[in-house]
Amino acid sequence: MRGRRITQLTALLALNPYFLYFGSRSIYQGGMKGLCVPGLNCNACPLTVFSCPIGSLQHSFSLLSGKVKGYVSRGLGALLYVLGSVGLVGVVVGRMPCGWICPFGFLQDLLYKVPVPELRLPRRAAWGRYAFLLGLAVIVPLLTAESWFSRLCPMGALEGGLFLKAVPPRDPLPPTGWFFWMKIAILLAFLLWFMFSRRPFCRAVCPLGAMLGACNRISLYRMRVDREKCDTCGKCRKVCPVDIDIFENPDSAECIRCLECRRACPRGAITGGFRAL
Repeated sequence: MRGRRITQLTALLALNPYFLYFGSRSIYQGGMKGLCVPGLNCNACPLTVFSCPIGSLQHSFSLLSGKVKGYVSRGLGALLYVLGSVGLVGVVVGRMPCGWICPFGFLQDLLYKVPVPELRLPRRAAWGRYAFLLGLAVIVPLLTAESWFSRLCPMGALEGGLFLKAVPPRDPLPPTGWFFWMKIAILLAFLLWFMFSRRPFCRAVCPLGAMLGACNRISLYRMRVDREKCDTCGKCRKVCPVDIDIFENPDSAECIRCLECRRACPRGAITGGFRAL
């Protein structure tokens, strides 16, 4: 769908305005840095205008851990803000941002076009998102006061680590050590995986996808399948970035509401829209 590609590219440039960096040769720290955007976008990237919800979530739990004295109340406020902002988006459109604006989702869509054999993910892989959300994004920051998901996130290595090494800022960077190369190895493994499977990070790893997907069933924007028109031909699944049969469950937490299935359905059985309050 051409319109979706334009939206994804526009979102990438809006969230990471490269021209600002090359124009000033300085790290951009705009006043909107504290605002969460409903997409996986690294806080450490020197070009990021907004903040990543998962990075902000981990930071709030780090403050709530009590290891940094005097910041517990601030951590509670940050947690309520993150949950409120993500919840608001989820209640309105569900997981639609994953399909239309997330930069990492866009990258996965592009790499999957490389002509290699497909490796299909089992349905149970979806539980991985909730494990990463509860484990690395909640429990580990509470215990260690460290944002370990962000530190290991391949999006961070791509947007922050590699970019800063290629175009270093004026302030000197710390020396490259084993941890940096481990992050690059994780990134390369995922990039290779993206070529063989449809959005594996979104489906099996992304905590933000878990949070937004949980709202699909209650969101104002809903997918609908006309059972009388649908003949379960499977053409919807062939174009689906997350490899699901939408007719099985239009409210599935896996669905990123990209609307590719609606375009591909030969019988016009699939629709999407806002329901009445």
